[in-house]
Amino acid sequence: MGRTILITGASGYLGSAISVDLARDHTVIGICRREPSPEQLRAAPAAIWEKSEIIDVDCIEGVLKRQAVGGRRVDYILHFAAFTDYGDKWQDEYCDTNVIGTRNVIEAADRCGGIDRIVFAGSIAALTPPRPGEMLTEKSPAGGSVAYCRSKAMGEALMAENAHRVPAIVLRIGGVFTDWCELPPLFSLMNAWSMPSLMGRMVPGRGRTGFPYIHRKDIVRIVRRIVEKNENLDSFETLFAAHPGCTCHAELFPAIRKALGGGCSTRPISIPKQAARLLLHGKYAANTLMRRETYERAWMIDYVDRPLVVDTAYTCRRLDWAPTPGLHVLDRIPVLMDHFKTRRSEWLQRNRRRNDQKYEFEPDPKD
Repeated sequence: MGRTILITGASGYLGSAISVDLARDHTVIGICRREPSPEQLRAAPAAIWEKSEIIDVDCIEGVLKRQAVGGRRVDYILHFAAFTDYGDKWQDEYCDTNVIGTRNVIEAADRCGGIDRIVFAGSIAALTPPRPGEMLTEKSPAGGSVAYCRSKAMGEALMAENAHRVPAIVLRIGGVFTDWCELPPLFSLMNAWSMPSLMGRMVPGRGRTGFPYIHRKDIVRIVRRIVEKNENLDSFETLFAAHPGCTCHAELFPAIRKALGGGCSTRPISIPKQAARLLLHGKYAANTLMRRETYERAWMIDYVDRPLVVDTAYTCRRLDWAPTPGLHVLDRIPVLMDHFKTRRSEWLQRNRRRNDQKYEFEPDPKD
């Protein structure tokens, strides 16, 4: 039987794909700050769209009450609305959207009652890199000095503290990419390592910088699985959405260079961290003058050779779920690079929109 599912951030990069998928057999109510794209409206014709601000608890509560009056009790809230910025400094929007907005979702759900669960989109990036030889687990604490990480840790804490009022899942998500990339750090690496001559061979540190990735199709699958397995889950759980382990630059670099073709060398040139930091300062200054958004910032050098390695065994066991074979980032690099080379204009347009946080939904190709 279909359920009624409210999704915040429903026109965003993750929320749009999830809303389109779940609308096939559930009643989806999408809360959006920006109107859904025409493609998203066509892909989910039965979805209900509400333009609302999660900073206003009355707006969220009003949406829930309107649905109840219409005979649609909301069963689940998927809280995917979030503010992201590439700088390390705290901004008011982090508090408004990621902290107060999260608290407002919890308060509205509690007041209206009947909500089976809130699923909160956390981030593996909010975890502190483990010591060499160790792995992060679902029980590893979130935190960190970077503003985005701190805001996500605060959101996790709110979910845990209020799970006795509304059951919750914190879904810590890895680097989400599509077959068009649309993941700023990966887009940056692909651009950098596709440059001619020695510039395209530079890798900061020893190549051990790494992060766990996941294809957007598998984010859709794991969210659907959480809905299906809800009754078997505890009132509060923390889960991972990523491939196990991590994918380091030492693996990504040769895969990207090989797919680039043309006899490109797959042997990297290691750059000391301080030299890399200076290069990033220079790139940021140049892009600022040209009014271009820059993903890479000097603070990121602090994470060089400190991979975020995750053990996802608990999540896979609890959900009876595993990432789809063939959707690992290394398996998809040839597809991404084919788009990079043969459909360059569309590639740049889609990735720049994503970098500038002006994402517009485009469906993933069918398997």
